[in-house]
Amino acid sequence: VISSESEARIRAAMVPGLACTIASGRDMAHIMPYIDQLGWKSVPLIAEQGAVIVDPASGRVLMERTISRDIVAATLHALQASPIPINIILYGRETPRVFRNAARPVSVGNAGTDRRDDRLPSVLEMKEVVAGDVRKVSIKCLPEDLDAVRELLLGRLGSQANIVKADVNFINIMDAGVSKGMALQWLLEYLGIPAADAMAVGDCEADQSMFSVAGVSVAVANADEQTLAMARYVVPSNNEQGAAVALENFAGGRFRC
Repeated sequence: VISSESEARIRAAMVPGLACTIASGRDMAHIMPYIDQLGWKSVPLIAEQGAVIVDPASGRVLMERTISRDIVAATLHALQASPIPINIILYGRETPRVFRNAARPVSVGNAGTDRRDDRLPSVLEMKEVVAGDVRKVSIKCLPEDLDAVRELLLGRLGSQANIVKADVNFINIMDAGVSKGMALQWLLEYLGIPAADAMAVGDCEADQSMFSVAGVSVAVANADEQTLAMARYVVPSNNEQGAAVALENFAGGRFRC
């Protein structure tokens, strides 16, 4: 949730010539409420971990990178027989589709609990629906299983995929080369903005690729240790209006390359 206080500070920091948007692992439907709240409809948004860039005003897709069917198939084979309970979520041009592996007869909860849903299809049924329009695969597991799931995927997929931690219980998989950083580079060129004049604010591994593109890299105080170490600047946590603080400093010329 973006608090009313954060929203007010962000809106107040908007100066002429400042272009702001959101880069997220979420799909467009889950990003748009924040875009609407902040009034950021004039700049394309980055969704699905950089696999798609969309004009929020028209809904037009400006850039899209679909994932290889081989990667989807390898992910399926790696996880279907795993004793670790997981959900696989396919993101693309259709509504996101959720599946479960044999170790999880219901969906994996956000806080170590399960939401009962006997209708959730198994990953074996994924073969019947996978098409060429999948842009991102998300793996949802319990936080304590995250590292084990990632190691399993790295062993199976190797360098042919980009595998990143997106949250305490989410791993995102895209084709190699697809990332928020790649999408940010594309967007800057599209807008005609030099990378040195861009700021990226993030909190986790999924955001680090943007730090290698933007001239100014900022981490919120509750970011993971590696992200904090990579950032040029650190602002208060997201619960302490850190993004607003970053924007105020950038717009005011206090955050520079």
